[in-house]
Order: sequence, then structure tokens, then C-alpha cells
Amino acid sequence: MTPNESHPIHEQLKEIFRQALHTSSPKERKRLRRKGLHLMMQAPKKCFWRGYAPLFDNDLLYLEASDKAWEYIEHKINGRIRGKGTAQEKAYDPDKGDASPLTLWNRRCKGIYKDLRQQEKESIHPNPKDPRTGEALDINAVEAEPESVPRLERVREELETDPTGVLKTTWVRKTPPPPITAQQVLLKLYDFASCGEKWTLSKLAKAFDMPAGSMNSIWERKLKPLLEEMGDRLRRQL
Repeated sequence: MTPNESHPIHEQLKEIFRQALHTSSPKERKRLRRKGLHLMMQAPKKCFWRGYAPLFDNDLLYLEASDKAWEYIEHKINGRIRGKGTAQEKAYDPDKGDASPLTLWNRRCKGIYKDLRQQEKESIHPNPKDPRTGEALDINAVEAEPESVPRLERVREELETDPTGVLKTTWVRKTPPPPITAQQVLLKLYDFASCGEKWTLSKLAKAFDMPAGSMNSIWERKLKPLLEEMGDRLRRQL
């Protein structure tokens, strides 16, 4: 979908970040940048590049590209990018030829999305396999295969103590608040599974008030690999 580049929000965003760049008050600069990011997040969907047909923004690769594009914009606005100079000197400046933040987001998202699609095409092993059987792993059915995972109490202990520290420091969502960690989501999944309740990614998304598409993307990129690593580690301990 082609984004609307003529919407007045483009100029509104430029003006907000222009004020942020020129204010002498660090506190006011921070407030204005937060205001600009919030306004950008609330922009009409027609202002965003939304992927390719037929899935458009329901494509998991698009969701991953979208997340990375937001990270880039936050870094760009605050000057946390590579290059010489201070953060203030490298921060987004609409008067130095920079397009609006929305346009930058669209360009970044589209570029990342194309790269991800290419990587997927070139992937030799697109689906993880069980090294013991050579068969594709089905993480969505893990609770139905107790012989392939450690006992539930060991899983719960591992999730709660997080001995490697990775679950508490892997973000499922930072903004908008409240922030959500991988540990919280996997503990919720455990609660569903341990009670014999059928769990789905849609149910997890609803539990944390997240879009289902975002949870799907996070699952593929972060939660599923973490769960597989934890399972392998616990199996070696048994």
C-alpha cells in the first residue's frame, strides 16, 4: 500500500521535532520528542507503508520490519546513530534535508522488509528440526508431548528464576506502557498449559492486550527460540 505523503501530520511532526532540536531545555526537548513520537504512533494508517498484498500488515515479516523501523526512528530522533558528532548534532533535523519521520519510517520499513524476504528465500533450513529424529519441531504442540520436555515443575522453576537472565531482559513490548518481558509471556503460556487449557498466540495476545499480529511476530523472532533453548538446556540436565 502506498502511504499518503500529503497528509498535514508530516509537517506537524517536522515542527514538533524542530522545536525539540532548538530548545535549550533538556527536559523540554525530551517532552517534545515524546510528544512527536506519540503523535506519529497515532497517525492514520494511510500514512504508513503497510506491506504487500495479499497479507499487507498481517505478514509476520512486515511486523518484524515494522518493529525495527520504530527502533530506528527512536534512535534517529534522539541522535543515537552511527557517525561523528554529539547526539544533539546527529539528531533528526527537518531543516537539514531530512524527510518527515513518517517518510523515514516508511523507507526504513520497506527496506528491512525486502531484506527479510530475501533472507527467507535464501534460508537453507527455514524450519528448525529435532536433531534426534530429523523431523520438524512443532512448538505449538509441545504441551501435548510431555516426553519431549522436562517435567512441568522444572519448567516453572526455570521460568521464574531465569538463571541466564535473558527472559527478564528480552522485551516483548517496551511502549506503550506497561512494558512486557519474555518471562511474563512464557509464564502465562505455562499457566495455560499446566492447567490443561488450550493456548494459542491469539489468547496470549489478548492476555497482554496486544495485537495478535504483533504477538505472532514476537513469537517467531524471540519467544520460540528462547523456549527451544530452555528446553534443550533442561533436557541436558535430566
